[in-house]
Amino acid sequence: SHTSCAIVCGTMPNPVFKGLDDKGNAIGNQTAFWKAVKAGAQSSDGKPLWYKKGIEYWDTVDATDDGVLGGYGHVSDVDAVDNTAFLEAVFGDALEAKKTGSRRLVACDCGAGIGRVTSSFLIHQFDEVDIVEPVKHFIGKAEELLGPSAPPRADGHKVTNFFAQPLEGFTPEAGRYDVIWVQWCVGHLTDDDFVSFFQRCAKGLKPGGLICVKENNAKDGFVLDTDDSSLTRSHKYLMHLFEDGLGYTVVKNKLQKNFPAELFQVRMYAVQPK
Repeated sequence: SHTSCAIVCGTMPNPVFKGLDDKGNAIGNQTAFWKAVKAGAQSSDGKPLWYKKGIEYWDTVDATDDGVLGGYGHVSDVDAVDNTAFLEAVFGDALEAKKTGSRRLVACDCGAGIGRVTSSFLIHQFDEVDIVEPVKHFIGKAEELLGPSAPPRADGHKVTNFFAQPLEGFTPEAGRYDVIWVQWCVGHLTDDDFVSFFQRCAKGLKPGGLICVKENNAKDGFVLDTDDSSLTRSHKYLMHLFEDGLGYTVVKNKLQKNFPAELFQVRMYAVQPK
């Protein structure tokens, strides 16, 4: 029968995630939503207008912690504390090897904005960090703060490359990174581009490398932000993309603690390609 074939052939229908816009209106399921985005207006580069609208929004935002965090710049310290603890939990052996001088570690900060996550956290843990950010005045600020003209660090750690590219267009150098850190930006990717981005990331990892994703969780389904052209997916939706869409292993996931109660829940994921 059709049903048993679906189970045997592994073609069970996708789980259905229902969406709301930021005013609480129902906007259908994820398949219909992304289909509409794809079928809608396109930019001159042939990409859905969805991406251009996201960049246009961030083009108007101040290149400060408060700007990139929507007025919540004060959470940056707490964010860095939990990021550090999470990295130590999932990558502790490599961090120890670095401390003893037997290993050099390289990270990539994707959707880095002004380099907030790099300067508050990654640069302390890794010998080298590369930054990927499409918004021109954000990456300009990151380069000013962390580039060659910034004072050298006592530990010798540095930001090596500044890639002014969107995630859907970024291809990491093969085998360069121990950790690719992706924080508060995959909501801008369509499901198809989410999958292809993480497939490219897998090729950018050294053996045993990890992809760490930190992202807002909608309570259920997904929530559309009509201002910045992004989607907040639920934990189940993200797990579906990691495990079913990509076939990756989620080594660990953990909720961020001590963020303001009015914000979405925020969760960290350590993901390993199989």
